[in-house]
Amino acid sequence: MPDRYDKIYLLSIDIENEMRTLRQWEGRVPAMEALSSELPFCYDTLMFNQWLQWIFLPRIRAVVEGEAPLPEKSEIAPMAEIWVEEQNIESPGYRLLELIREMDRQITDAESTPFQLM
Repeated sequence: MPDRYDKIYLLSIDIENEMRTLRQWEGRVPAMEALSSELPFCYDTLMFNQWLQWIFLPRIRAVVEGEAPLPEKSEIAPMAEIWVEEQNIESPGYRLLELIREMDRQITDAESTPFQLM
């Protein structure tokens, strides 16, 4: 895997680990209807942490593992910031936000073709 793909994959693992530390990782998969929303971040059917766990991380890992083109840009940090604030995740959530911001930077800085993860 090219270096950028390695960084993105490792970031996905760090995000998962941080979500587990914050007890924001769930054991049960949401209903298929919830995962099938067409709104950004499945906003109408999932909490942000659920979208991150069940939609974003699996898709970005599949892209990286297949060395497929990355999205043109990633802008999930603003949604993550809102979610952390809504959940009252104080300072422990800051590391998660930094990891998500770095994911945005790594994806956006990549040479890529159009692709949508939402």
